[in-house]
Amino acid sequence: MALMKVLVVGAGALGQVFGMWLAAGGAQVSYLVRPGRQHWAAGGGAPVYRLRRRGGAVEQRLRPHQVVTEPAAGQSAGQWDMVWLCVDSTALPGPWTAGLRAATGGATVVTIGQAPQDHAVLTRTWPAEQIVQVRPALLAYPAPLPGERREPGIAYWVPPGSALGVSGTEPRARQVIDALRAGGARARRTRRAGAGDITAARMIPTIAALENAGWSIAATRYAGAARASREALAIAAAPHGRRAPLAAPAWAVALALRVLPLLVPFDLPRYLEAHFTKVSAQTRLMLDGWIAEGAARGLPVTHLRALRAEAAA
Repeated sequence: MALMKVLVVGAGALGQVFGMWLAAGGAQVSYLVRPGRQHWAAGGGAPVYRLRRRGGAVEQRLRPHQVVTEPAAGQSAGQWDMVWLCVDSTALPGPWTAGLRAATGGATVVTIGQAPQDHAVLTRTWPAEQIVQVRPALLAYPAPLPGERREPGIAYWVPPGSALGVSGTEPRARQVIDALRAGGARARRTRRAGAGDITAARMIPTIAALENAGWSIAATRYAGAARASREALAIAAAPHGRRAPLAAPAWAVALALRVLPLLVPFDLPRYLEAHFTKVSAQTRLMLDGWIAEGAARGLPVTHLRALRAEAAA
């Protein structure tokens, strides 16, 4: 069997975890990073910690085949088997994607983004049949969080029973699932259209409300977030001809955010603040996407607009 060659774009928390799984499955994993970041894994690789529910962590080591700042560096054009876009949605419309496609040819393009605009943006550069979406089912962050006693690295936790959702055409979706499973990750095919969009519509309005409340779980306006989530779910389901799924009631979300910190093996409130502050532009992009799509379809967007108005510009 030929060695699978993978290019991961972005060496953030999720990019490192996915790259580690792919390398563990036997793939040759390289990274494309911004100039100045090419030495992030030098000196024996980068530490990645898998957190365990009952405390402690298993340290793993990510050793990329190469780290480059140009997509064609060290590789003949068209010889990549997979390209993983592990960057946030705000970066996808950039002109760099045209150069990436020229260097990677017909490789399977894997996106982990969940913004409603992502697919349309990517199909301006790649044919739709090349694109596979992976819905992350893990929490990952640059460690240590404030107050956390851990050496610097990437920490991640996979909730028990969860699996990565993979959607796309055959045989590309199967190629991605097999590569992830070979590295020890749980992954399954998601055949229902719009599954990733639905997941984002359930979660992101609450994240926006938390950010608007200064990341205070007690001060967050859950009722407004739940109403915005109902609107987002209807908008996310509409392009796929689906009935809008039910949104979680405000009381259930509030209760979950009070109970979950007792169950996860890290400081959940600090994780939410650290991670989603970093990608706050992506959160606003997603809200803007639902508002624009809903307005175009004549669907209610009143609560989404109210939530967006509270966010920073």
